[in-house]
Amino acid sequence: MVMIPSNKADKYRKVVTEQVLIREKFPFLHSRISGLELICRGWIQPTEQSRSYRVEIRYSPWDSPVVRIIEPKIEFTPGAHMYHDFRQIESHGTTITIKVLFNLLLLKDQLRRDDCAVPFFLDEIQTLDPANRHAILRTARQLGFIAITAAPEPVSEVDAIYFLQPQKGRIVLRHKHRATVKRTSAANER
Repeated sequence: MVMIPSNKADKYRKVVTEQVLIREKFPFLHSRISGLELICRGWIQPTEQSRSYRVEIRYSPWDSPVVRIIEPKIEFTPGAHMYHDFRQIESHGTTITIKVLFNLLLLKDQLRRDDCAVPFFLDEIQTLDPANRHAILRTARQLGFIAITAAPEPVSEVDAIYFLQPQKGRIVLRHKHRATVKRTSAANER
């Protein structure tokens, strides 16, 4: 079992280490330490089709980061799902997309090799809208990751689909179960 350090000195070392990594890997983020909290601000554009957002990320050691949009000011709209804290919307498509893309970029940087491909699993991909699915899968391909996705129905943004059917209480996956997805040139350019 791994014990998470709880004393202030260990937490401060962790915050300083994270700040060094953020400055090295994400120079577009401006960071500062306040007490035992790392505060980062910068501009991001989740997909090529989306607008840019000024975000603030607050991180305390061994807790989930808190992310909020600073600009543009997003006014409350009746009927819209709006939250003050992304932790309240763990399954929201944009939040999932940002988290997946951020983690892929971190992992790729840690690998420091271009000759290996690392698989990752993304369950219930059909719950994301097509633009978010496309952004995740396109970026994964560009970074050399292999996305293994699961959905109860076919999703067109993937390279291949396997229709899994249990046989005698087991699921056997073979190449013959693979259906390659062919895209039109317009779909490839998205």
